[in-house]
Amino acid sequence: MDGSEKYILSQDQLNQIAAIASRAGVKAYKDEQAKNEKKKSRNEDNVRRTKKMLSSYRRMKATLSEEWEFTEAEKIELRWRFIEDLMGNSNELVSKSETVIIDQEKKRQENLYCIQSIENAIRLYQEECEKSSSEEGKRRFRELYAMYIADEAKSVKEIAETENISEKIVYRDLGIACKIIAVYLLGMQ
Repeated sequence: MDGSEKYILSQDQLNQIAAIASRAGVKAYKDEQAKNEKKKSRNEDNVRRTKKMLSSYRRMKATLSEEWEFTEAEKIELRWRFIEDLMGNSNELVSKSETVIIDQEKKRQENLYCIQSIENAIRLYQEECEKSSSEEGKRRFRELYAMYIADEAKSVKEIAETENISEKIVYRDLGIACKIIAVYLLGMQ
């Protein structure tokens, strides 16, 4: 045999092969569509989370500046009490007020981490925009900064007037900037 054998297929066999191939093609197409939808949904969730974090930035920063911080001795004391509680020391249960203090310190640490993450993401985005020759990218950074980070918040209308663009463009620019910041804050997913 030289590999040039020929097979003769009936019309029914050809129809079956075509039907199997078309079902497989449709399934592959639907699977790819579902995968793309899931990725798009995840990216939209990341942008939503990023906007929420950015919207909370000033409030978290103001709250932290108003709060007092535990001294190292207080932190050590709280840790010992927490360890005693974990080990089942029934004689000394952590009181409600101590639990509240621990929870407040934990929340403060979480807020500090969030603020540092946001500031790092903003710094990286700013560096990216400054290195770029795109004036549009630089404008997007200014808009994002004015909206979420600057000491005094500006409205979309004020930003539009400052940048001499429409409010619609401000919303579009903020969406694009938040997609980029989402990568810095939450990573690629």
